[in-house]
Amino acid sequence: MDKVYKNILFICDANTFRSPLAEFLLKKMLFDNGIYDVKVYSAGVASHVRDGSLISMDVKLLLKDEGVIVEDKPFSKDLKKHKELLEQSDLILTMTKKQKEAVLAFKEAKGKDVYTLKEFIGEKGDIVDPRSLNEEGYVRCKEEIKRCLLLLLDRLKQK
Repeated sequence: MDKVYKNILFICDANTFRSPLAEFLLKKMLFDNGIYDVKVYSAGVASHVRDGSLISMDVKLLLKDEGVIVEDKPFSKDLKKHKELLEQSDLILTMTKKQKEAVLAFKEAKGKDVYTLKEFIGEKGDIVDPRSLNEEGYVRCKEEIKRCLLLLLDRLKQK
């Protein structure tokens, strides 16, 4: 790996399910692997994202299964209001191609490494929003994100 990434930003639509799930899971993976110098953030890029929304209860339960406890407090960040997240990030990972295109429209993303999560690990496709799925769909989404993060972690450890 030629680049060393120290500030990673995950993006999804509303910053209440996929990107916080990725943020908290990667933070735990980094800690468990003794990597303490990488910062991880998340934000939402959709028109319906609201600053300060709570993380989905489904995410809280899925994270609890992974040994991560998340407090009930305002969390979500609207990327349009928090462009500093783009400025401070050296790797920006979206869940979908559409979100990647939205991020690339920000002037603050110019010159940054912006990929979909799957694209960064050498795969094709999106990590779909599980909102319209049943409980099993939420678990599958978590497992897909976790699998991708393990491959991302391998790349980060190669520095």
